[in-house]
Amino acid sequence: MLFSKIWGGSLTEPRYIRRTRAYLQEARMAMLEHSIAAEYYQSSAEMYAARAQRLEQEIHDWEEQAFQRHSAAKGLSPARKEPPAMVVPTPTPAVVRAA
Repeated sequence: MLFSKIWGGSLTEPRYIRRTRAYLQEARMAMLEHSIAAEYYQSSAEMYAARAQRLEQEIHDWEEQAFQRHSAAKGLSPARKEPPAMVVPTPTPAVVRAA
């Protein structure tokens, strides 16, 4: 009798509450995993933006050298061209919340 009062249905959590606690834990883990993935993809986006900028600069330098060689071959004075506008990524605020 004492056992049923302590461990009986009236003192334990209902099944739906235990299931809700499990769902809450899953949601917290998913939130953490997605926050980690968001940080990874943000850093990857910044890395690729820097890579694109380096490649654009390399192409610009090559085009400028080719133009100078072409101008020198024709006997023209080389005109200096302005480099193309560089794309600078705007940082987005990272929101990471752990439960």
